[in-house]
Amino acid sequence: MKTLHNVAKENLHFRPSLSTHWLVELLFGMVGAVVLALTVMFSINDASASESDIGATTPLFITNTTNDSLVEVGTAEMSLLWFDIYSAKLFSIDGKYRANRFPLILDIKYHRDIDAIDLVTATIEQWQHLGLAEENIELYRQQLVNAWPDVKEGDRLTFRVNTPEDAAFLLNDAPYYQVSNAQFPAAFLDIWLSEKTSHPELRKQLIGVN
Repeated sequence: MKTLHNVAKENLHFRPSLSTHWLVELLFGMVGAVVLALTVMFSINDASASESDIGATTPLFITNTTNDSLVEVGTAEMSLLWFDIYSAKLFSIDGKYRANRFPLILDIKYHRDIDAIDLVTATIEQWQHLGLAEENIELYRQQLVNAWPDVKEGDRLTFRVNTPEDAAFLLNDAPYYQVSNAQFPAAFLDIWLSEKTSHPELRKQLIGVN
């Protein structure tokens, strides 16, 4: 598995072009709906979150959790005209979304072939939309170069965050890239889950708000 500490890649410079701007609008992984049958009968104490909890900012970590113990919060589809771009699903410990409560899984299935460089460029533009500092974007960009693969139609990219210090990308359920920067997981998930997201309707679908 690649890590931030043992993988060094050439420092690439990406320049968004008009041909990639449609990807920015469609970002969020470009991924199609994968039926992730997660059955959960997991005993949870004090983990239920009401709708008023969605804005909470104090991190809450629940450890010793496997993929099968997470419950789907919501699902969202992204399409452009008649083109299906991707499907995304969000999973939490109890099927409810609460900001900064972990573990969380964002599961994306792609319906189109997309090069890694285009995914990186689109991700950066989303961070710029969210107002991240340029120095942070550059730091995260170096990680994206390692973390993003070229994806093919039908590929699934899963981002699992156990805690901010323990997060990883899986490609088609196989470990692909271990993240070691504690700020990266929140910055990445904010593309979909921040109230400032460029796709508020998609966010509502993912967090289960009708």
